[in-house]
Amino acid sequence: MMMEDVARYYIEELIDRSLVEAVRTERGKVKSCRIHDLLRDVAIKKANEVNFVHIYNDQLSSTTCRREVVHHHMDPYSCDRRVNKRMRSFSFFGERNRTLWGSVKPITLKLELLRVLHLEGLHFPDVIGEKVTDLRRLTSLRHLMGRFVGDLLIGDAVNLQTLRSISSYSWIKLKQELLTNLRELEIYDSVWVDQIRVPLDLSSFSKLTKIRVLTLKLPTFKLSSESEEAVRIKTLVKLTLRCDIRRLPEDMDFIFPSLESLKLVGLHLEEDPMPALKKLQRLEDVILDSCCFSGEKMRISEQGFGRLRKLVFYSDGLDELQIDDEPMPSLMELKLRTRGRQMKLMIPDRLRAVLDPPYIKSSPSV
Repeated sequence: MMMEDVARYYIEELIDRSLVEAVRTERGKVKSCRIHDLLRDVAIKKANEVNFVHIYNDQLSSTTCRREVVHHHMDPYSCDRRVNKRMRSFSFFGERNRTLWGSVKPITLKLELLRVLHLEGLHFPDVIGEKVTDLRRLTSLRHLMGRFVGDLLIGDAVNLQTLRSISSYSWIKLKQELLTNLRELEIYDSVWVDQIRVPLDLSSFSKLTKIRVLTLKLPTFKLSSESEEAVRIKTLVKLTLRCDIRRLPEDMDFIFPSLESLKLVGLHLEEDPMPALKKLQRLEDVILDSCCFSGEKMRISEQGFGRLRKLVFYSDGLDELQIDDEPMPSLMELKLRTRGRQMKLMIPDRLRAVLDPPYIKSSPSV
């Protein structure tokens, strides 16, 4: 049983006992929750007792706390007084802050037991004025979150499980054959950062044998492989694409046999994606966000999407959507929104019952 499964079990037990309220669920899994004030106080008290959490102020500091979270409003952040070689987790939330990272860097890079480094509010190496982000001394690192656009040097890459967000250039420079335990990866080429952009395709991820979550935000990406050998990513469960992709491959079910959640953002599709998607037997969520379609009509007529629970259309250029009675027998959530002209809906009554919110037409962008 994985650590996430253990945590989910305890969360569900607290929900059953009305100590925690589920706020948002996806595919039957709790994604966010609200806790009772009494439970919050007990959790903070217990966390302090077992040295899980420490609340910092100018009068009180700790050199034994293993997990530290810093908000960008903490200025200055005087970490030099709290050098803690036992630290397991360091997280920064908020806006970019050069001064903060300048003081944090010399300390965090000496923490050989650090497992979690969460710095998504910062760009690297932009904030430190270097071409290389050197994390080789962090040999226990499991989860690394930031914005990495140059050469990224990782110590024991075998231990790494989470890596986001990294540029296409940074990804190509890594020794991917060492990332044998990587489960979550995000590659993001920002248009606002001066960086080298490298075209990627499916073969760029063929060595990731345990990858479960993949997010690609790239100007150029081929949902195919240039190599003669077919690429199959058997373990992938969740895929997000914001790329210049014009059509989906017909063998989606062969490439991603375990895919449960698919999100497509800003794609200009020249063909109806549904014939390819219906072959994905385990698919539960489909989100088409700001996608444009060359065809004016989309019809889902054949039996398929047997496990699909959520379908979201935020699209442009689609005049008519028709769904027959047989497809999507398990659908529980249907969201539709278009810009400009009204889209004609031809769907069975059982799907109108799960249309949430009621279908509306958005105002065209100015």
